[in-house]
Amino acid sequence: MFFLTQIKSTTEDRIQFAAVLLVLAFLSVFLLRSQSAASYPTYTLAILMTVSVTGWWDVLHASLIRWVIALLLWLSASAFWSQPFDVRDAISVWVRSLLVLCFVVAFAECLLRGKLQKWLATGVTLVGSIAVIASLANFFVSQPEDGRLNGLGQLDTHVVAALVFSVVLLFALQLALKSHNKALTYLSWIICGLVAIAIVLSGSRNAWFCCAIGVFVFLCANLIKDVNQFFATVLSLGLLTIACLVALIANSHVYNYILPRADSFRLSIWEAALDQILKSPIWGLGITTPDDLIVGEHVFQHAHSMYLAVLFQGGAIALLLYGVVLWKSVQTLISFFEDANAKLALSILSIALFAHLFDEHELIDKVGSTWFLVWLPVGIALGLQWKNLQSSKVDD
Repeated sequence: MFFLTQIKSTTEDRIQFAAVLLVLAFLSVFLLRSQSAASYPTYTLAILMTVSVTGWWDVLHASLIRWVIALLLWLSASAFWSQPFDVRDAISVWVRSLLVLCFVVAFAECLLRGKLQKWLATGVTLVGSIAVIASLANFFVSQPEDGRLNGLGQLDTHVVAALVFSVVLLFALQLALKSHNKALTYLSWIICGLVAIAIVLSGSRNAWFCCAIGVFVFLCANLIKDVNQFFATVLSLGLLTIACLVALIANSHVYNYILPRADSFRLSIWEAALDQILKSPIWGLGITTPDDLIVGEHVFQHAHSMYLAVLFQGGAIALLLYGVVLWKSVQTLISFFEDANAKLALSILSIALFAHLFDEHELIDKVGSTWFLVWLPVGIALGLQWKNLQSSKVDD
């Protein structure tokens, strides 16, 4: 009996420590300029999860984690056929894959044991608001020539900053709606306003549109109880919004305002990316192969689309695996529609699914924007799936 009590106590201590590391990892993205420095909590987390692998091994019974592992393994393996092949780069990719895997499992387990709910929303909202206020202050003081707000530290580009701020906005909304503390509720609404201003000032049309989608999905998910009615509402209003946008863009003045930089070379960039991808459409060109693209006199650093980047790196196989991971995640979140975390994860994924059509390029990376937009909701979905499996065992 004493031995079992000690095991339970050790498990709880490990999960408590993992929860602290997870929160620190996210907050470090806002607070630390260096991505490597922000990754220290994730390295510690990876060591913790590796040495305690027997404590969470049963997660492999969840179908979602098997697809996540398959995706990470395939993309990591593509480092071996990258050109030119570099041992150091290959090792770096495998380490980052391990960090991502340990993060997803740790997040799912902490969510399963109830060790994240108290801190995560409050921590991301409050520290994220500090980053937003600092970015706003820097914007008005420096008055950038392009008139666009950039974040600070790792969020030093307007697109990445606006997308991560969109996730902060969703956390702040959740806190405003769910908190029983009136002072915290009022503060959360104020933070929502500040974050919205920062996103608008970023000038990123992609972030504007995707943030609106995320907030719309979040509000619908929290106001509508029936999942079928939720889908019908989101689909109907989504189609209506698209129709209105098309009608507005048909007006040249509105078009010039909404898209002042036209397509920002996106179509030309994607065409150049596809020309490269067709050299190895099934296997991909490898995750560490340089992805600079030449369009006329311009050189662009990547494909400006997460989906094309995955296709470039790991071919159709990688894109298929990624699609399955996203589909399984959405499917799981829908099956737990009553859960508040599922609603939040659906909202974040709705941002990522559309935003990644036009931006981002590193699915496997150190802690950063992709962890907020993709791996966090995947971790939530895994936690819910894992919880369901454990409940089934108890019932049996």
